[in-house]
Amino acid sequence: MAALTRLAFAALLLGASQFAAAACNLDQNWEYTNPTAAGCGDVILRYTENDTNNATEIALGYPVPIPVDSLTPVAGFRTYASLLAAQQDMMATHAEVAGYIVGTTVAGRDIWAYRIGTPTDTTIYGQPKGAVMAVGGTHAREWQPPEVIAELFERLVAGRADAGIGQYLSDNLAVILVPVLNVDGFLLTQKFPDTSTADPRVPRDGRMRRKNLRHPAGGAVDDLLTTVDDNMYGVDLNRNHPQGFRSDARNGMERSLIYAGASAHSEPEVDALLDAAALVPAGRLRLFMDVHSFTQVYFAPQTGNAARNARTQELAARMRAVTGNKYRYSPDPQGLEIGTAADHFAVAHEVPSWTLETEPLNGGQDYPGGTGASHSGFITPDSEIPRVRDELARTSLLGFYHQAGPPSVVAAEIRDATGALVWSIDWVPGAPGARTLALRTDGALVAGETYTAWIAFDKPMRWRNGAGVITQYAGQTARLTPSVSLEVATTGANRAIALSGGAWLDAPGPGADGFLNYRDDAYAVEFTLPADLPSAATAAVLVIDTDDLAGQKLDADPATAVDWQGGTWAGYQATVPDCTLRLWVGAVGAAPHSLECTALDDTPPPPPAPAPSGGGGQGGWLCLVALFLAARRALNRSAGRSAPALP
Repeated sequence: MAALTRLAFAALLLGASQFAAAACNLDQNWEYTNPTAAGCGDVILRYTENDTNNATEIALGYPVPIPVDSLTPVAGFRTYASLLAAQQDMMATHAEVAGYIVGTTVAGRDIWAYRIGTPTDTTIYGQPKGAVMAVGGTHAREWQPPEVIAELFERLVAGRADAGIGQYLSDNLAVILVPVLNVDGFLLTQKFPDTSTADPRVPRDGRMRRKNLRHPAGGAVDDLLTTVDDNMYGVDLNRNHPQGFRSDARNGMERSLIYAGASAHSEPEVDALLDAAALVPAGRLRLFMDVHSFTQVYFAPQTGNAARNARTQELAARMRAVTGNKYRYSPDPQGLEIGTAADHFAVAHEVPSWTLETEPLNGGQDYPGGTGASHSGFITPDSEIPRVRDELARTSLLGFYHQAGPPSVVAAEIRDATGALVWSIDWVPGAPGARTLALRTDGALVAGETYTAWIAFDKPMRWRNGAGVITQYAGQTARLTPSVSLEVATTGANRAIALSGGAWLDAPGPGADGFLNYRDDAYAVEFTLPADLPSAATAAVLVIDTDDLAGQKLDADPATAVDWQGGTWAGYQATVPDCTLRLWVGAVGAAPHSLECTALDDTPPPPPAPAPSGGGGQGGWLCLVALFLAARRALNRSAGRSAPALP
């Protein structure tokens, strides 16, 4: 959040009576003009729950959070050492987690970034992986973000083999997490969890340090609050990027809360952030989130790319809905902001990018008993942290799922009433960005006969609650039942035969009885062809229209694999249903027909020889196809199906 807004709000809360008593001089922008004067910079402030015995005690109205040592989440905050140890343990014990020291701080401490997901740069479908990135701990006093990133980290690891969304993300998306960027400052705030300095209206250093430890004379400031001269030095890491660098006069004031540094990208912590982004191949990033606190808002820089701006707002709307729109969306109408990381990634990578400010909305008074003391919004009560972690982890996972890509069909088959395979296809990976439709089995359907159609998609399409019932992911409005029909070419208008009453599949095969790679990535429906269809060979198309659990419509042409380019989805046709699956109804011998469903080439392949009675035309070739499909599914399913599903 912009420093000026917070400071002005704090002043209103405290009232004019405290202004006269203050020894510190503050200008109209709430910057100190006498920071080292006796009675100003040397004043030690203490946070309490209720005590206000003197002017230096600040009552929050709830217990002062003290970080604890724990390798697992607690009802409150963990020490940096605990967060680091837990993440290092996950790195050491799970092949899906790779850790990197991407830089060192001003004081020489390591900055860790983690890449979560299978180590390849391609999806299981043979296309280049996309990537998303989330960062916490940019501002030292903001303790909520490291906890949010830690929760997200833990859920991604727990779900890596859940046969659902967690495994899908692990297989098909690279997730880059930087849990704590400003390690020096974060450690200093945890050293003084109930102490800050200077004026109660604008507390600094100790628990309220915002910046890194950069000393303008070189090296790092010390971690002693009694060294008054250097307590207000440091660089605001979220003003150190070139887009909007020093756009505010205060950005050049070394003791300002928003001092931007000597030059853009001057700080080692910011260099580390850029190196973390390079843990995936160039051009693969699809989302950047810099998590901060507070004011419950997505601060989203706007660029000259209208398509990127629109996609950013669309994605934020989906994510905001997860928490009932309690978070606001704030696009910057002037274009770039003020040298933030979100500004940089929006411009340099052309991806949805924002500064996500966690709760509270106003300050500590938003919580039971909270007094609303100045800057108390940075000190969220311990009791609220489990809920905040949960809400924002669920929100982020939906965003990651969305940016992994829109859904497309990857395979389909039709079997007759005996279970014999009649028709089957799958999309084969080609060059990056391309697929080829492989017709594996090309038997004709017969009027009056009963069949089962099985359609597989490239991602889990639905969400199940704790009881295993398909429902909406929190806040979403996806169509829970797909529209599937068989469009048959007839004289005049084509005849559409609805295939209704099907089900999403939440158990593995064999064959068309189960999902392909993930729970609910396949849909099966039984149908009977009308007896009055033409007896001559007639072209038909299997028409599919649906969306994924985040509301993204099915890609209508899987031949052009969807990818992120230039700030939007490239190769994505979402305006018409998928009409690419051609087949035959009736006997052999008639000329091809044109189908109205699609503007693509509608000429079907040459009709096959008539299928033997009752056998669906399978023979030895179809046995090989069945073995191929079974082997493919077996390869794509991991053995660890007992891992807990993502909540």
